[in-house]
Amino acid sequence: MRLLVLAGTEDGRELADALMQRGHDVLVSTLTAYGADLALEQGLPARSGAMDAEILTDLLKANSFAALVDATHPYAVRVKEMAKKVCDDLALPYLRWERSALELADHPLIHWAEDIPAAAQIATELGQRILLTTGSNGLPEWIAQRSINAKMLYIRVLPTSDVLARCESLGFKPNQIIAAQGPFSQEWDEAMFKQLKIEVVVAKESGKVGGTLEKVKACLSLNIPLVILKRPTTEKASNSWTLSQFIKHLEEML
Repeated sequence: MRLLVLAGTEDGRELADALMQRGHDVLVSTLTAYGADLALEQGLPARSGAMDAEILTDLLKANSFAALVDATHPYAVRVKEMAKKVCDDLALPYLRWERSALELADHPLIHWAEDIPAAAQIATELGQRILLTTGSNGLPEWIAQRSINAKMLYIRVLPTSDVLARCESLGFKPNQIIAAQGPFSQEWDEAMFKQLKIEVVVAKESGKVGGTLEKVKACLSLNIPLVILKRPTTEKASNSWTLSQFIKHLEEML
């Protein structure tokens, strides 16, 4: 069957590849051209570009997809909500695949935050030199937090021209920007944290694929506080299933 897979991450591409290996006709849709390039390198048909409801509707109608598989990042709430509504309007099956969450034991160095304002407040109380590893999309909200203005803020972002231009437009200087492509090992994280004399790290709970565990291990090894943004609260996804279980469910449902 023909499936549209929204996927710009490694586990999303893994799902798309598994579906294609099962004989399904798959088109991977990513936000960035870089994400599409990675998919194409894996032999996956791909398109790229931001989509609103109208663009997604036209894409689904024009290609006679049997279903939409949403494998976007756990924090891509707007995209998830938009895709589900479009599918509801078109009476098209919508299936959500989400990477499994990390199960972390309580630790005095690990602090959980519901949102960016809460994370900013916690981070500013823990140290002066703060590293954000939460991506570039949320930076406008971060710099809008008054509590963060008096701190030395570092950001780790993708090394693409549009991302760097966005960072510079928000006032970040070259010495504050670490432009690098993950995933990063624990050793890489530790070296960078020590080099920049980081006192607090902020991360998202992006699961095993997202490199969160490596950050946790690096921070605990160096005795650095880690503030973790909780995943947005949404309807239950398939994050308790294995890949094969999800594909079996998809095939049985369709």
